[in-house]
Amino acid sequence: MMRTLYFALLLSSTSLAAELMPQIGQWEITSEMPPEQKAAMSKMTPEMLKQMQQGNMRFDTKAGTMIMSTCLSKDKLGTWQQMGQKPPQHCDAPKINYSGNTVTMDMQCRQPQASTMHSVIQFSAARDSYQYQHQIQAQGKTMVLKGSAKRLGNCK
Repeated sequence: MMRTLYFALLLSSTSLAAELMPQIGQWEITSEMPPEQKAAMSKMTPEMLKQMQQGNMRFDTKAGTMIMSTCLSKDKLGTWQQMGQKPPQHCDAPKINYSGNTVTMDMQCRQPQASTMHSVIQFSAARDSYQYQHQIQAQGKTMVLKGSAKRLGNCK
């Protein structure tokens, strides 16, 4: 579950090619946790939660959200959707469509298990915020992930 969620978080700002790039600066991406993850995290001790939190990622268990912070500099703009991580392997190239400030993406992966993802990302006119929704199907189950991102200002 965490691997799927991490994959989705990684893609929460993916698929926006040159037509729709975010502004350069410090970004905060907030993802709603699925019910299963909320339940699992509510049972964790404070020590376990602290170990899970990385320098740029934190969890708000009361709100049921994961919050990731990242600096998008000019040299990272071309690969900003990867957030410093390697792109997912064993996936076909995403099929991307643009309409105004909306991007839709469909992607299919073969490993670690066969899965499909349909994403809709809606940018603000200024490209300083966006909302997203990913629908992931894997192992006969469907998971919907939602979230938003906002530019906080210049990189720290």
